[in-house]
Amino acid sequence: MELIYYIRLFKFRYHVSFIVVILGALIFSHQPIFALIKPLVLYISFNFLLYGGLYTLNDIADIESDRSHPQKKNRPLPSKKISIFKAYILTFTCILSALLISYFYFGRRIFLMYLFFILVNQIYTHIAKKIPYLEILFNSLTYPMRFFLGILLVSYEMPYFLLEAILLFAFGIASVRRMVEKKAQGWEAREVLKYYTVVKLIILQIIAFSLIILISIISYPSYSIWYTVIIISYLVFVFGIYFSNYFINFYQWLFLN
Repeated sequence: MELIYYIRLFKFRYHVSFIVVILGALIFSHQPIFALIKPLVLYISFNFLLYGGLYTLNDIADIESDRSHPQKKNRPLPSKKISIFKAYILTFTCILSALLISYFYFGRRIFLMYLFFILVNQIYTHIAKKIPYLEILFNSLTYPMRFFLGILLVSYEMPYFLLEAILLFAFGIASVRRMVEKKAQGWEAREVLKYYTVVKLIILQIIAFSLIILISIISYPSYSIWYTVIIISYLVFVFGIYFSNYFINFYQWLFLN
């Protein structure tokens, strides 16, 4: 039974974000189909090992606040199904394995990106997470980083405007997450949430969407299809919560379990 709790630490429901990495590789690949083995190894080393370790490290940092939350208290660490000592061993093993694979299989560029992911994650967990609005930005930052990680797998290009649009889309999703968390019982366990109101978060969503439109106009015709995809996705996955309870229920499952 303990194995089930270890599996939960890896938060496989978040692994859908690896699609962003795959898109970065596919869009910028100079060949019709890039080798399947590289994305597979990248998924194992990045999503499973690196982020498995980082998710566990974050759960260790959040253990006290999670114990005060009616839903999060059932997670493996706050419920004491897994000891903190074992969690640290898992974290060290996963992150070290990920770094070794990134360096010896992919090379220095991917290895440095892994280190940058660790840095951003730890700044978020220990500093930015406690600061209103900055914590939303840092929570969003890893998505353009994921996209760029996919690019590094196949190319040396740096599409600045497209990366900014992805950041703004992730910012919109992150603001939705705060709305969902504030509606849930026990939201007071995260003190930073008291600084947000529905009106403030809606304004942030509108500003982010407007900036995506502006970037797509400035960049035209470069990547116009992908800006269109981002805009449509924003309308569905950010503004969609105002028109369908399906999205609210989905985000509650995604963010609160």
